[in-house]
Parts: sequence; C-alpha cells; structure tokens
Amino acid sequence: MTPAEPPSSLRREVMGLTFPSPVGLAAGFDKHGELYSSLPPLGLGFVEVGSVIPRPEPQRSQGVDEVVAILSQIPRPHPIPIGVSISMNRNTHPDQMVDDYLACLEKLWKYADYFAINLGVRTGPDLHMEEHAGTLRKVLTAAKASRTDLARITGLRRPMAVKIDCNRGDTTSLVACVQEYAFDSLILSGYVERGKERHALEGLEQVIKSLDGQMPVISVGGIRTPQDAVDRLSAGATLIQLYSGIVESGPLLPRRINSHLSSQLVGS
Repeated sequence: MTPAEPPSSLRREVMGLTFPSPVGLAAGFDKHGELYSSLPPLGLGFVEVGSVIPRPEPQRSQGVDEVVAILSQIPRPHPIPIGVSISMNRNTHPDQMVDDYLACLEKLWKYADYFAINLGVRTGPDLHMEEHAGTLRKVLTAAKASRTDLARITGLRRPMAVKIDCNRGDTTSLVACVQEYAFDSLILSGYVERGKERHALEGLEQVIKSLDGQMPVISVGGIRTPQDAVDRLSAGATLIQLYSGIVESGPLLPRRINSHLSSQLVGS
C-alpha cells in the first residue's frame, strides 16, 4: 500500500459499489472529468463529476458531449468510483426538464459508476421549489424508468442518488419524496458557514432519523477538518464529500481525514 492509499479498514460497500474510503470529492470541483486521473493519489475514495448539463453554457459547463469525450478515455475498471451529477440547462422550460436529465443519463450511462440527480441551479429552474413539485415527480419517475431500460439494453447496472440542497426548499418534503421513489442514496448538501457546523450536523441527524435506515446518506457541505468528517460519519452518514475544505486547506486534506478516521475507527 502506498502512503496515499486509504487503509483497508475504511473501505465501504455502498449502492453496490466499493469505495476505498468514505471521503469523496463533491460535484463542482471537477466539472468535466479532466482532473480524475490525478485525484485517486490524494486519498479520495470516489469523485463526483459535474454537474453535467445537456448543452454548453458559458462559465458553467461545456455540456454532456464534452464530458463523454473525456470520460470515455478513462480505462476501466476505475481505481475509484466515478459519479456523475446531472442537471438541466438554465433556459430549459419546465415541460422539457425531464428531457434534459434523460439526455445526460443516456449519453453517460457507459462511463459513470453512479449518477446523482441534481435538482436544479440557483439562477435557473429549481426542482427544490414547491411550484415544481409535479415536475420533480415526473423527473424522478422518468429517471427510474430510464435506469431500468438502460440496464436492460446495456447489461450495465448504475446506482442512482438524488442530491438535495438543504438550504433550498422544504427538506422534509423533498426527503420524503426521494424515499418514496426508493433511490439508491440521498446526497444531502448545502453551504455551511464557519461556526454553523453544529446546525448542519443536527439537520443531517434529523434526515437520517426520518429515513430509518431505508437509504444511505452522503453528507456534503462544511466538512473542513478531520473532526468534521468524524462528526458526520458518527451521525450516520455513509459517505462524505469535500469541496470547500480542499479549496481552503489544500489537497492533503483527504489523507489527513483518512488517517484520523482510521485511528477513530469511525463507521467500522
């Protein structure tokens, strides 16, 4: 084992996939997958690419075709799982939201290890909002049906998570909706200001209690230190994802967290 590889005690089996460590990279950091080959040596257990949208948008994304071109060049099996967060274009009309998600699923199906359905963008259509509740259900229904069809056609199983921003919409209602559709995981995200970590932890605990073990939870947002990671996993999160913590503390943060988790034996 090289120093960068997580200790075997941290390995997790989640959504039918093997994660060498519960510490992953959140979507938004590696939008198109260009960085993936350099990320496993950092001690990360998985990477989530995206969010990917069907059509290019300036200063946001080059679109799904660019991501396909990059991910298709990465040899399999992947050293650590690649998740792909999918969303919609800002100018997409509610009647076409389903089509945006399905386009991303179909084009990326062969190249991802799992998918995350991102419910929307702050400056565009947002399925967190109550006025889009009907459309949200259409998206989730269509995504599950597409997963079944694509698995049958390709012979490839791909787990599917739903990503909720707890700073937008009614988290309780959104979690209940995702639970009803029995997806493979819930990604609970949200920006967490310094000093508000306890509030985020309490919100995570409430969601995990409401799910009652029926669905694993991936916790994102405000994980800046090894102790933050311990707290989230001890609260019941199955996996965690980093973003601002790496930006603020540098690329060695995953290794530091792995070392601390190993010494604490969290989640074992």
